[in-house]
Amino acid sequence: MTRIGFADHLFLRMHHGIGFPVYNQFLWWFDDVVQREHLERLRDNLSDGLLARRVVASAIPTARDRWVPSAASHSLDFHPEFMDPSMVRQWADGRIHPDIDPETGLGWQLAAARLSDGGMVVSLVASHMVADGGALIAAFRAANADCRPSRVTSTSGGLAALASDIGDAVEQIRSAGGWLVNAAVQALPLPGRSEPAGATQSKPKPHRAAPERAAAANWTSPHVVAEVDADAWRSTAERWGGTSNSLFVAVLTAASGLAGRASVGDTVQWSLPVSDRGEASDTRSNATKIVKIDVPIAEPTDLDLRTIRATSKSAFTAFAAAQAAGAAPAGLSQALVQMLPDAVVARVPQPRDGAEGLASNLGSLPDDFTTVAGIAARAVSGRATFAGADADFARSLDGGLTAWSSETHTSVTVTVHAMDPDRCPDEHVLREHLTEALRRWGLSARFW
Repeated sequence: MTRIGFADHLFLRMHHGIGFPVYNQFLWWFDDVVQREHLERLRDNLSDGLLARRVVASAIPTARDRWVPSAASHSLDFHPEFMDPSMVRQWADGRIHPDIDPETGLGWQLAAARLSDGGMVVSLVASHMVADGGALIAAFRAANADCRPSRVTSTSGGLAALASDIGDAVEQIRSAGGWLVNAAVQALPLPGRSEPAGATQSKPKPHRAAPERAAAANWTSPHVVAEVDADAWRSTAERWGGTSNSLFVAVLTAASGLAGRASVGDTVQWSLPVSDRGEASDTRSNATKIVKIDVPIAEPTDLDLRTIRATSKSAFTAFAAAQAAGAAPAGLSQALVQMLPDAVVARVPQPRDGAEGLASNLGSLPDDFTTVAGIAARAVSGRATFAGADADFARSLDGGLTAWSSETHTSVTVTVHAMDPDRCPDEHVLREHLTEALRRWGLSARFW
């Protein structure tokens, strides 16, 4: 039986109203039109692959829910009229809607719109529970190549399902019980016991005096998409001793400083997602872990990327070593959390990890992901978003910028969401900060 993971369980609870549902979206911008028949074939292939599943509740308390095959899928959402290119982001926002639901089996949707200048945009949206960014890329590549990837094969009921539920329930109780016993032992004030690793006093956070509330009552997280020439981006990174990733983090850090979230001399922390997904046939929907790095706010004239590059490399190396050693995740037992009722989880204060935001570098995207029916996308944007998140929710996270970078042969596309309603009340302010941050390194962007 294919069980949902602990991260999947969290995303499912968001669909139940504990927080806000999270969706992943990729957006392809083509300078030519991909014919509808090719898009319909792509949709059909997606509906028979990794994404074709739904979640069903376990029959036994404490056991994790299960994935089962889904025969249902949304039809291709093909915009009937030609659309002005200036409307692309608004159209993309409209592709994220509550009918995309992992519990109904309709957990994803493919959409397309022709542009009045002769181009086309294509959108693929999926519930984050159904697929993280890596799984969504894998599903698209397989469908685009007319492959039939491994998919969920378990059934929704029967004696086999019941036996599996009982076995998983026992395992989850054993895991949670072991964590509780270990936590109790660690809490005992035994002589000679030293402070556990990580118990040292945390570093002072950057100065973030709360500004006067500037967000409108109907505020939603603004986002911008900046498309930069790939050759200019890569040569700039090399010139200043960095990589594409370190330039990406540096630009975000500069934008955070410009937004007033930190000052020169402060050190801000970024969460960098990495995947621990194994072989290509691995169908776990969420296999993303977080690596954190501390980055100083530099003077506007300091463009050196070597420090960020070295810090990132060290953090990734340490993460890989910890994974190889089988290090257990810190914090509350994941098995225990998934057993708690939604009403209890809703009352548990959500921890703030102190990070300025998220910087997810998707890297250079493969040709079979950026090309459909022989037509190569000029640029591809990727993002994850909290659907319906309001200003109070954003303030509760003390959120800064969450951003994604992706590369094609011609473009590096940086997609940024602002989760600070008072320093970034709208997309115009966010665009100004990102434009100025890019300008420091001599870069300009085409904004979608």
